[in-house]
Amino acid sequence: MQIGPGLVVTIEYTLRDAAGKTLESSAERGPVTFVMGSQRMLPGLSAAIEGMVVGESRSGTIPPGALVPIATTAARRVGRSEFPAEAKPKVGDRFGAKDLDGNPVTFEVTEVTDEAVVVHLLHPLHDVKVNYEVKVLAARRASLPPPPPPGVGEEVPDMTDDLLIED
Repeated sequence: MQIGPGLVVTIEYTLRDAAGKTLESSAERGPVTFVMGSQRMLPGLSAAIEGMVVGESRSGTIPPGALVPIATTAARRVGRSEFPAEAKPKVGDRFGAKDLDGNPVTFEVTEVTDEAVVVHLLHPLHDVKVNYEVKVLAARRASLPPPPPPGVGEEVPDMTDDLLIED
């Protein structure tokens, strides 16, 4: 069975930057399970595993802007008065701000009107070329009950076609 929308998928993965620094890895938390297409996984990584099969491993590169494409982030309409007086925002401009916790964030302007500016929050890795390694451990239709979690040192149960009824 090929991985595609609507399947519950369990993977192990590692994301690294161009210098080889680990950005994120399931090795720290264990395998990750999600429903393909539910937007609970980074869109670029989700796209990279589409078409894979259980037991398959793959590595590759996700280009800048594709890990979390701007089109997948929420738009926010910001009043012109929230920008510095001297700012003349235009589509494609980026502005820095701080979130509620004081962490820096970057917004990109996607629309400008006389009254407001529409911006999208950029993922912190938006401009980073990301190298990935992923292995599909299990896949099942969402209607099946989830398998019990594997114990330490045990293999992940095989959830291949013999457990599924093909349409």
